[in-house]
Amino acid sequence: MPTETLERGTTRPASRAGRVASVLTTLIVVALAGIALVAVVTGGPGSARTGPATATVPASAPSEALPLATSSPTGIEIPAIGVTRDSIMKLGFNEDLSLQIPPDAATVGWFSRGAAPGTSGPAVFASHIDYAGRKGGFADISQLASGDEIVVHRVDRTSVVFTVDRVERESKQAFPTAAVYGPTARPEIRLITCGGAFDAATRNYEDNVIVFGHAERAYQG
Repeated sequence: MPTETLERGTTRPASRAGRVASVLTTLIVVALAGIALVAVVTGGPGSARTGPATATVPASAPSEALPLATSSPTGIEIPAIGVTRDSIMKLGFNEDLSLQIPPDAATVGWFSRGAAPGTSGPAVFASHIDYAGRKGGFADISQLASGDEIVVHRVDRTSVVFTVDRVERESKQAFPTAAVYGPTARPEIRLITCGGAFDAATRNYEDNVIVFGHAERAYQG
């Protein structure tokens, strides 16, 4: 695993919560970068779209008021890029305090020490762009656009529909820790993977792709 710092030149938050968020950010983007094997593939499911891709919500599903009580995610759907996962891995710390990472290309992980989806704050999800020569779960998130919807299903049988606000590609030398992990008044979502140029010498991508969004509505079922 590479030892580079991902927040070189930035000011770390002074609070304990800020320090934890900063450490989490450093660990996850290092981990996701360190096992990438091929460069980002452009094009794909969302490349020819002409408008936002919205989620299909059952017409009879009762609405739930936001923010919701805490409940862990069980699945995620991203219609614009054809991603559907019926299970979500909880990401925490290893014994050496390094952050756990998804064990394969397809798995999507949720930072269980952060906000739960639908509660106030950013619910952070991560997956690989590629792993061992296979396309990763978040390989195409750079193709998401403002207005696209993401659905997260939860243990309590509620689902949260998030709307994408923006997609950013940030250098790992200046990762936006506060923007990704900082507190928010409303329920929000972040999707993180690697991106940018692939450095064959270090076997790392130079950047991270980050999707920012907010909860639009929630429903039962």
